[in-house]
Amino acid sequence: MQPLSPLLLTRETEPNFELLRRAGWSVNNISGTYCVAWRGRDEVVFQWRDGTWQRLGGHGNVDGI
Repeated sequence: MQPLSPLLLTRETEPNFELLRRAGWSVNNISGTYCVAWRGRDEVVFQWRDGTWQRLGGHGNVDGI
């Protein structure tokens, strides 16, 4: 096996919007690692950081995904 084989690089660096969708969020306004998502009456800005979605602000009582 090569030392820099892509199989060894398993860390996910691209935002995974499917995680938000599975949690019931409707994703909109994507910009790099940031997005605005809605669920019911909640409107939240999330940032993809260290492999998870972190809540930055918005309206609603929501933790990170």
